[in-house]
Amino acid sequence: MEQWAKSDKKIAKELFELARKKDYANLTNTIQLKSQNLTSPEFIWDLRDFLNSKAKEFDQKYDYRYSVLDDVFSRFIREDLLTLDELEMLSKKKQEEIKHILNILGKLS
Repeated sequence: MEQWAKSDKKIAKELFELARKKDYANLTNTIQLKSQNLTSPEFIWDLRDFLNSKAKEFDQKYDYRYSVLDDVFSRFIREDLLTLDELEMLSKKKQEEIKHILNILGKLS
């Protein structure tokens, strides 16, 4: 994996935050849907377990080290948190590196 150019670093941060914002919006919607089914006290503990699980997932997913950022962005694409069109803000070289990862994973046709 190539180093991140200064211009790509700024864009990468914006894309990273965009993905996080979308993910939190999805989480908020899920919580609201789950809350509609509040029919028993056990629900509160189930919700706590769900949120603890999501917190661990977010801690692992949102890793902004440049050494793993290509993989992070490919995950964002696979989880529909970013699109290939949104990646067009990055240099062609960076886009190709991320697409290469997606190809290896069989997630890009």
